[in-house]
Amino acid sequence: MTNFANVERRHLAALLRRVGPDAPTLCEGWDARDLAIHLVIRDSRPDAVAGMLSPKLPVLGRHAKSVDADYREMSWEKLVDLVERPPLYSPGRWSPIDKRMNTGEFFIHHEDVRRAQPQWHARQLLNDEQKDLWNVLKLMGPALLRKKSESVVLLAGGFGAVRGGKKSARRVELVRGEPSELLLWAFGREEQADVEITQE
Repeated sequence: MTNFANVERRHLAALLRRVGPDAPTLCEGWDARDLAIHLVIRDSRPDAVAGMLSPKLPVLGRHAKSVDADYREMSWEKLVDLVERPPLYSPGRWSPIDKRMNTGEFFIHHEDVRRAQPQWHARQLLNDEQKDLWNVLKLMGPALLRKKSESVVLLAGGFGAVRGGKKSARRVELVRGEPSELLLWAFGREEQADVEITQE
């Protein structure tokens, strides 16, 4: 069976090469270089990840900024090569861990670059790929939805439902779509996700 995380990694690297470092993304304030640096640090610099997550902690934040600055001086070609091929010691090199850790990450960031380009169009994913993304959504969906002020049910035909949000809310927001689109919606890409929303 194909590792969808690895497929998305390769497709994202190819797209990054095509659009260049200054291309826009859906990540507010980030261009393609910012996104590539984020992925490379996540893959290969665990010592800097804590500082990325907690930039206000002085020592960790300074270290993360220093690592980030080093990657900014790297050529675009080399940086994209690092996105495409993580180091040997990276957990992303081992398929079972890669699948669990990176399927959602690389799909979402691939779409962040794709959907920020003019005249983008939705892709038709294979059922197995949608299934992989549904598994990510089942795992992460409740946490992603916890800040919603209403109760939310994500519905994917043929896959099931993921519930989250405020359980005591009187209104229920039903969000229907493919697992891929629901995952994008849950990760805050509401305007670009192809979903149908109704209230109950």
